[in-house]
Amino acid sequence: MANTTPITFAPAFPIPLVFDVQERIEQLRSYLDPSNPLYQPEPQHINIKAAITLYEDGKLDGLQQVYIMDGKVVSWEVVMRHQYAQKYVYGHGPFGPMNHELRMLLRLIPDLGGDGTVHGIIAMNDTGSDILTIFDADVPFLGNFQGYAGWDGIVTVGGAGGIVGVFPKLRVQVQLVGDDNLPWSDWINGEAIIRPVGPGIPRLSGYRIREGLYFATGPGNHTLAVSTTKAG
Repeated sequence: MANTTPITFAPAFPIPLVFDVQERIEQLRSYLDPSNPLYQPEPQHINIKAAITLYEDGKLDGLQQVYIMDGKVVSWEVVMRHQYAQKYVYGHGPFGPMNHELRMLLRLIPDLGGDGTVHGIIAMNDTGSDILTIFDADVPFLGNFQGYAGWDGIVTVGGAGGIVGVFPKLRVQVQLVGDDNLPWSDWINGEAIIRPVGPGIPRLSGYRIREGLYFATGPGNHTLAVSTTKAG
């Protein structure tokens, strides 16, 4: 009998980053100190001071994407019009239109011993990651691992700042779903690292889905389009 239990999707950020406004204000002030190695160029000071004022007045919480230009909050469209001009633009907030989420089903590969158990996850679409991120909290939802032949040992993962960590590597399959939770892509073979859940740490999509699907963003980067064919 088919399993009729509705699939729920684990969020891309299982433990959301708690944003400390006062800490951010102090960090911004340090950027105005010439003795700080991270001291910012003088034309940027007007934007940094504006951001500090917005934080102090409670008009900026650090969770929404905000753009500040010439000391004023501006829209993304204004930023785009000035992207080739000699303007300093200061972006605030870890989320917003610069990020896109992908809803997908995750399972162990049946040909390698997976029992077909399906787990719904959300991952951040990231063109810079070359491997899918899943969390240790996802593992119990992937069924029986006994005899599974998809373990690929331990790998070292690096980022822009150097080595991130050493994590187990696992072969899995993913299938993208729509807002109605219905699958629309084939099952895609790929690899994933298993890392501990931590504050502000997201699942990243990896590159395997880009080998089988086409991705595009429209003007302003607000919408992510995904298709099985180049013509959409």
